[in-house]
Amino acid sequence: MKRHAMSKYFSIGAGHVLRHYNSAVLLFSWQGKPDGSARYVEHVNRYVRNGVEYPSLAALLRGVEAEHAYKET
Repeated sequence: MKRHAMSKYFSIGAGHVLRHYNSAVLLFSWQGKPDGSARYVEHVNRYVRNGVEYPSLAALLRGVEAEHAYKET
């Protein structure tokens, strides 16, 4: 059985998230450079990044995008 990773680009290709098979850790990159991580907390069904909880993967990706929009201003 081959194990796959989940990989997704977001924010018009500027952001990328990678989650290895059977792992709670999501690894982020922004414009090709490492950009930290997030963790899926199964017992509360939430994602956590830098102390902030997100109710879904989509909300997490919007949050990461907003972090970079704030940094660029």
